[in-house]
Amino acid sequence: MTTRRSGQQSGARGRHSRRKSYRGQWFAVTALAVLGTVVVAHPDVAHRQSLAAEVVAGANEPTVEAPVTAVVTPTPVVTPTQKFTTPLRPAPTLTRKPKGAKPNVLVSTGKLAVVPGFDKATGVRDKLTYRVEIEQGVSVNGAAVAAAIHKTLTDPRGWQAVHPVSFERTDKVDADLRIILATPALTDKLCLPLDTGGEVSCRVEDRVVLNAKRWMYAIPAYNGNVDLYRSYLVNHEVGHALGHGHSTCTKPKTPAPVMMQQTKGLAGCLPNAWPTIKAT
Repeated sequence: MTTRRSGQQSGARGRHSRRKSYRGQWFAVTALAVLGTVVVAHPDVAHRQSLAAEVVAGANEPTVEAPVTAVVTPTPVVTPTQKFTTPLRPAPTLTRKPKGAKPNVLVSTGKLAVVPGFDKATGVRDKLTYRVEIEQGVSVNGAAVAAAIHKTLTDPRGWQAVHPVSFERTDKVDADLRIILATPALTDKLCLPLDTGGEVSCRVEDRVVLNAKRWMYAIPAYNGNVDLYRSYLVNHEVGHALGHGHSTCTKPKTPAPVMMQQTKGLAGCLPNAWPTIKAT
């Protein structure tokens, strides 16, 4: 009896142990399922070591968490926006004349500059040297002015055909004559004691002063023939330097004498720039 009960008791304990074992396995499987559901439902804990793995391993060893790698969010690079602007017009240079600007023959600087250069005499008679000076700031080409003056003085119709003289241009200080192109204001000063009134030219001592206003625009009686008037202007004032005085128009509709003050009016005569042309 005693043995049987012991056996029965032993068998009972074996059955209870197996039930407990099955029950423990059931709890383990259930725990794994629950953990799996938690991991799937909450992926933000995926970086931690799986608790299910610990249950399966049955170990109580401390778990080592995997190092958390910091996620660096790159700073967005701003792409420059290309802009197109209309370029500004370049500023005008200081030497550029405004559109439609008139040449300057009135604003006086009071300073003269010698036109450099040399033009040989064309005659074989007594040489008379001259130099050309132009007031600074006057809107003319110095070389062109000098060339026009020399062409007039050496023209076959000019004074070389009347006087035993030949004209030679120089830029030396010892020239016999100074032919000066100046504004009306400076002309008035250089012509003193003569009164030029800002309109006419003159000859005083060794100075032959040509009014730049007249040089540029001539007079209405010349009907726009500015070159012819310039020749008259040169021959008239140089004629004074050669000893000639003023003449008058005595017969209308004939060439005016070159020594007539044609700038002040022709009195019925015709424009004339040359001393050799028959005049009244």
